[in-house]
Amino acid sequence: MKNWKRLTAIFMSIAMLGTLAACGNGNESGGTGDAGNETQAGASDEKVKIQIMEWDSGVDNAKTEFDVFLNTFPEYKDKVEFEVVTGGSGPIDIMETMRKMVASGEQEEMPDIITCNWAQVPEYYEMGIIRDVSSVYDGHGDEIIEGVANLMKYEDQYMGFPAEVKTKIWAYRKDMFEEAGVDPNACKNVDDLIEAGKKIQEVYPDSYIENYTEVPQGYDLFAYFTGNGARLADEDGNYICSTDPGVREAFEFYGKMRDSGVVSTTIQDFSEEWQAALNDGTLCSQVLAGWFSSNHLPNICPDLAGKWGLALWPEEIAAGSESGAKLMMVNDASPNGDLAVEILDKFCFTEENAKALYESPRGTIPYLTACTKDETFLAPTDYFGEDRMETEFKAMEILTVYPYTPHSSQEEEIIVRYLGEYLSGTKDLDAALEGAEEEMNLQIGNAYD
Repeated sequence: MKNWKRLTAIFMSIAMLGTLAACGNGNESGGTGDAGNETQAGASDEKVKIQIMEWDSGVDNAKTEFDVFLNTFPEYKDKVEFEVVTGGSGPIDIMETMRKMVASGEQEEMPDIITCNWAQVPEYYEMGIIRDVSSVYDGHGDEIIEGVANLMKYEDQYMGFPAEVKTKIWAYRKDMFEEAGVDPNACKNVDDLIEAGKKIQEVYPDSYIENYTEVPQGYDLFAYFTGNGARLADEDGNYICSTDPGVREAFEFYGKMRDSGVVSTTIQDFSEEWQAALNDGTLCSQVLAGWFSSNHLPNICPDLAGKWGLALWPEEIAAGSESGAKLMMVNDASPNGDLAVEILDKFCFTEENAKALYESPRGTIPYLTACTKDETFLAPTDYFGEDRMETEFKAMEILTVYPYTPHSSQEEEIIVRYLGEYLSGTKDLDAALEGAEEEMNLQIGNAYD
């Protein structure tokens, strides 16, 4: 079934490429693979428009970053115009749009560059619509941080380029932790995390170390899964929610944290109350991800520069990632595909652009091995001090990703809902896990079909 789907998608792509050629598109590819961009960029005096599909919160960020790219490589200013468009509120919306376009034979109308989280990578692979960029990674060798390069590969194909590697990072109020005598780097396990929260509450009775409501966040749960080896389905695609020890332990973690009193059970992520709590110390830490400390914290709490620090998660659950990474993938039927690959290679894997992006208002994290030894990146920052990149690079050394399947979006919706039922007391632990497994069996059947 798996190979049949992939072959079908490939044949569809070939047919669409033939249609494009017959229509005489003005931006004809200069060849196959990862080269041949001179024909694309230089065939006429008109700029080549490279369309990038992002989700809502990433549109402005992408516009800023590709402006930085054009300033770093001004030779592209007369050749290329970047158009960043939204595909919805998140990667699942974009995935749904791509499904519909493939089903209706509209791959040629897809954007040149498609963004996704790692959770969607297996399904894109099965669809057969993404350019294989293995030659780019073969050409760079060990220039790219190994954990980052590994995240870009699925099965036998390198799927794209890192827009954002989602490291597991613990952001905490240094002033409050120091006052309470808590060292986050000394936390080895969940019990240590709870003890740290209790120590903080001895000094700050109205503060919490995290916030877990009865409406759980999928990114929290799957980040935890990557630290304890949990999986919803075995390698043969059979759902094992009720018997997998990691899934059970993750559910127990959330219950234990909420029962301990060290986490808020009412403050919801990204609400106005959440932002206020981060500013006034009601929430004094977030055991979350690098994207929170990079993209949100300095904007949410601009007046607290120097008071926030960064650490790894407690040692026993520190490895892994939150959704692996955000990727930029090239539509294999795009007539501008070769040029898009060339641009993304320079965008992600040149030291010039890495420095320009890091020093820009975006502060984009680099993924080159050379940057881990470069004082440009290791120097203290105004907001996080010396913790910033030292912590990020440590987290990249222990990157792993949850074993997502082509049905991961549906699986996530189901397991998160049953976690909520467990936390609310609607179901006990066994009933919640068994219910999730039964629903996956009924709605999906096999994780890989």
